[in-house]
Amino acid sequence: MHPYSYRVSLRANHPTSDLSFLSKILLMDRRRGWTAGDERVTPKGTPLGGVRHESYWSASITPEEISSEEWQLEDVLSMSLTELMQYESELDEFFSTGGTMNYFIGLYGMRNFGLNFAPELMSRLVKARIELQLDIYPS
Repeated sequence: MHPYSYRVSLRANHPTSDLSFLSKILLMDRRRGWTAGDERVTPKGTPLGGVRHESYWSASITPEEISSEEWQLEDVLSMSLTELMQYESELDEFFSTGGTMNYFIGLYGMRNFGLNFAPELMSRLVKARIELQLDIYPS
């Protein structure tokens, strides 16, 4: 297969809770976020009108775009899951009260490329209660 590149973020949503606690327990810097009820604004602070209907938090797993020739996406996800699973009990209340998490993956390729998510990796994602969101940007 042909090489590709990717970026990975961890994203979380919750109907009501302030998600700033995720930065503390996961030891990750929030890249973007808000709390349900906050005024809707652009990333630069321009008002959009209305309020946020749910809370949102995101942090980068990969600080920059990575080539599959350097690291396979599957390996990055596996390493990240190993770290996240350490906080499984701390996240129980988040999930039990309606919280969701996903790995948001931006994929970039010049030609066709393929990914193979092994059953073991998929099983670990299920156990961690983390969804995959693939955003594909063909060049």
